[in-house]
Amino acid sequence: MKKILFISSVTDLSVGSYRIWVHDLNQTFIELGIESKVLHHYSLEEIENHDVIICGKSDASLAKDLKVKFPEKKVGIINLSSDNKKLPVDFAIAGSLEEMDSLSCYKNVFLYPLIEKMYQNEEDCKVHEPKEKLIIGFHGHYPHLSKFNPHLKEALEELDELCDLELKIITSNVPFKWEVGKPNIRNIIIKGWNIKTFKKEMLSCDIGIVPNITPLSFTELALETSIDLGLYNTDHIVRMKNKSNAGRCFVFHQLGIPVVADFTPSNFHILGDPRCGFIAFNKNSWIKSILKLRDCKVRQTIAYAAKKEFDRLYDPHIWAKRLYNNILEI
Repeated sequence: MKKILFISSVTDLSVGSYRIWVHDLNQTFIELGIESKVLHHYSLEEIENHDVIICGKSDASLAKDLKVKFPEKKVGIINLSSDNKKLPVDFAIAGSLEEMDSLSCYKNVFLYPLIEKMYQNEEDCKVHEPKEKLIIGFHGHYPHLSKFNPHLKEALEELDELCDLELKIITSNVPFKWEVGKPNIRNIIIKGWNIKTFKKEMLSCDIGIVPNITPLSFTELALETSIDLGLYNTDHIVRMKNKSNAGRCFVFHQLGIPVVADFTPSNFHILGDPRCGFIAFNKNSWIKSILKLRDCKVRQTIAYAAKKEFDRLYDPHIWAKRLYNNILEI
């Protein structure tokens, strides 16, 4: 049995990369009977006493130094920042297939999805009841709000004329200036992300929305349609971050809130089954999907199916054991 040591200069549980890939993953390893420990400072004794060293997202330079000083140790890095040059480490841990592909310059890239252990309790799931006001929830880093533009923005503006709507935004970046993508609707509530209140705020939402991609056009890209090149004016052309993932969908799934999300590839693992939620791209698909979820019985049925599928596909013990075995095979 190999002994694992996480080293992270970050200690704040409100930081997702630390919470998921250090604090929670360490706990999961321990639950599996794997000797694992988290360290927040450099300790020669601890390093020498462990076989595998996994450095936190903000500790890339330390990972590089450790591999030089301890070539016999297996050294890995979590969720590499996109501006990092290739590091002399043994493996990288990514949160999505999209991110894995972007790190393919590394010999060993292992997937560990963004599974939030603090939302794993079945009793926390929302019970959907009949109500007049429909609360649509968004959570995440504020730049994602620009991805409301243009289709989701237009959809919400049209929906606001059809039903009693409230858009609840939960983000850690309050206050911020939201200009691009902000819908002109009657009720927008913005709440600061707080680890103590987040679950309660989320459970007040009836529907979760997850925009991520940026739609592009032939004009913007200076492209022309071409039958020979397989380029048509009906094509979907989108931009997404290399670290795109389904983490924001996952939290909604775990809490029993039905989701409408965009074409980000990782979203399809669960939402590719229409029984588990909806994928939307243009204005009409966002509108149709949200309108279907006005019925609380439909919301409950879809939320239950998505939660069941999430639990089947994203058991943290299965993924942690797989990660551990991948590391052993290096």
